[in-house]
Amino acid sequence: MCTVEIQYLAEEYRGKTDEELLRLALDPEQLTPETNVVLHDELARRRINNAEGLSAFRKEEEQRKEEQRKNIGSLFVFHPYGIGRKRFGKAGRIYNPETGMERFKTTVFVVLFWLPLIPTGTFLIERKRAFLSNQMKVLEKLPLDWEQVLTVWVITSAILLVVILMFRLLPRFLYRA
Repeated sequence: MCTVEIQYLAEEYRGKTDEELLRLALDPEQLTPETNVVLHDELARRRINNAEGLSAFRKEEEQRKEEQRKNIGSLFVFHPYGIGRKRFGKAGRIYNPETGMERFKTTVFVVLFWLPLIPTGTFLIERKRAFLSNQMKVLEKLPLDWEQVLTVWVITSAILLVVILMFRLLPRFLYRA
């Protein structure tokens, strides 16, 4: 890595929050040696590079992820009348036939009369694929996947349009003379 790239990286790290830097420091294997040096320099500059602070942050992250896994039920609250929150989509689906586990990205929407209206979050989900099994584990919350949101909205609009057309054409077929 040349000095210009290192300077650019140092500027980029200066713009990150403490939490973002600590999250990077949790998994140093994913970074190159030069990147690790720049990261540790920035952590030292901010005086958050001590081992106790990093282990405390690691513990907080694990607790946060565990809370997220426990709260999976609250993500998909759905009323029989079509009001609540429901997940749509299975982007990037990976299935392991040996374990029967599948992993995918899904987006949770606020739903009114079974129509997905407002996206509230995109999540990486893991679940055991079994007949009528709906137990899921949230692995992480991801940035909102707008491609998935738009796909859901387009499909919903198309279905709604077909239903409206059917209701308009139905009387013509029923009352044909």
